[in-house]
Amino acid sequence: MKDYLPLAEQLKILFDRRPHPNLRMYTLQEVSAQTGVSLATISQMRSGRSKNPQLNTLRTIAHFFGIPLRYFETTSVDECYALLQQQASTAAPSLNEIAFRASVLSEKSQQDILTLIKWVQAAEKQNNGEDLPSLPILSDDELGGA
Repeated sequence: MKDYLPLAEQLKILFDRRPHPNLRMYTLQEVSAQTGVSLATISQMRSGRSKNPQLNTLRTIAHFFGIPLRYFETTSVDECYALLQQQASTAAPSLNEIAFRASVLSEKSQQDILTLIKWVQAAEKQNNGEDLPSLPILSDDELGGA
């Protein structure tokens, strides 16, 4: 039998890496209310007291977080992150373009891009998830022929 990553660790990663649309982390109460899985069950799973939940419970949580059920078959933290990254890449093609374009930039420019992303995240959080004003439309000449 495989040694799977403990369920509590898998859920910790999900709660840490799958934020609410307004970029804050989900609470146990929110997940319970939106999935119908009892707060006690989710709490026991997160704390490691429940090691063998029902399949339907795992399906419901997987659906809520937008991940495949096979996530709960991971055997390492790295495997969890890889699966989440793979899901993000297929779910948001713009992330692939951002990564592709950033890959040819200098280290300093990549750090600047990260700073911009963090700024936008903070601005969205401050606006309670509401859209930010649109960026100005720049011509190809202003963008350096991008």
